[in-house]
Amino acid sequence: MMTFDTEGLLDFANETEGAPPPVFVGRENVLKDIEDAGGMAWKRKDPVSHHHAAKHGAPKNTRIVQGAPGAGKTSILAELIKRSAERDGAPGQSRVVTLSSGHLMANLPKAIRMIAVTAGMPQDRWREISGSLSFGVDALLANAAGELSWAREPRDAPQDLHALADRFAPAKWEAPVIVAVDEAQRLSDGRQAPHALFLQGIHDASADLPLSLVLAGLGDTEAAANAMGLTRGLTIHEVDGLNATDCATLMQGFCRHFGIDPAGREARLEALAAPTEGWPRHLHFAMQALAAETLRCEGDLGRVDWAGVGTAAAESRVRYYNGQQSDEMRDAARLTGAVMQGLVPGMKRLDVLGLVEDNVADRLGHRLPEGTTVKGFYTHLVHQGALQERADHTVHCPIPSFRTHLVRTGGPVSSPTES
Repeated sequence: MMTFDTEGLLDFANETEGAPPPVFVGRENVLKDIEDAGGMAWKRKDPVSHHHAAKHGAPKNTRIVQGAPGAGKTSILAELIKRSAERDGAPGQSRVVTLSSGHLMANLPKAIRMIAVTAGMPQDRWREISGSLSFGVDALLANAAGELSWAREPRDAPQDLHALADRFAPAKWEAPVIVAVDEAQRLSDGRQAPHALFLQGIHDASADLPLSLVLAGLGDTEAAANAMGLTRGLTIHEVDGLNATDCATLMQGFCRHFGIDPAGREARLEALAAPTEGWPRHLHFAMQALAAETLRCEGDLGRVDWAGVGTAAAESRVRYYNGQQSDEMRDAARLTGAVMQGLVPGMKRLDVLGLVEDNVADRLGHRLPEGTTVKGFYTHLVHQGALQERADHTVHCPIPSFRTHLVRTGGPVSSPTES
């Protein structure tokens, strides 16, 4: 018999944006590919000599996970860490270091120390602390408890990958390491910047270390990687909405996770999920609205006001859209609406840039935000989740209802100016 988890449900109902889902569904192909890439970087030891039989690393082995805000990229990284800890000790099983792009650019030596501690820590110790990293650099170093003490002190720590290889030979590593960078679209594009050389080193396997790389970010993360010198060998995973089967699994799994019996309410749960279009952030809003109502009903779905839950979820979606609609987009609301309305399947980046240019030149009131170029406006729309570049380099709006919202708030499309 299930036990209703009142405290857990209350915590979930009050979570802020960015918290991982209570149940992870879908994306299994993405996780498997990332895990397989990590394993490819690890060369097994010879059972007699106990030396590694070949160089570590696999060149051109980088994975990119890109999608609009709210697509669940951070949740994928959280699940990757969770599974890594659960399977630690299995042959070739990677450990995961997750860094924000800001950490990587601001303090690369600390990131390298974190890799060293992760790679050299005994299995039991790693399992103990891996679940509480919260994507921070300091947590792991602070809890290293003496292992690789030199890696905790910045004065004596390696400053780049080759120095790390000299100081900490791969034969001493407990496991291969996946270096995952979140918000990777923010990485600056200078190819000679220390963080860019670091990423190039992992991508090219130039230091012969058992490392693989994952870049997670918005819809132009591949372009950001290219600008830093990471070109051939990128495997792109475009993260969009969940399908209907995954949505149903998520909603029912949410109920069971918190000790709520979903039997007989499957159609209600399906109807609640339908307006979300499978978008993970919107599904999260729907579950939070249901959580608040279920707490009021003490876990009895038979007493739930489903219409009220649907209204609360819809209001959360509108708040999300308003939050994603930046001041720049509001200042150029007519232009934004016209571009979104003019978007058609199969358009490439150059086509959309042309669409922006045409609207600026030919339509009354369709002006760019002050100080913004056509390219800059396009990039801004990508970062706000209005546009996304697919793996085949076509451009689309990943959330159809967001497109509708932007077209509607932009007002009627004005007539072309007279020549």
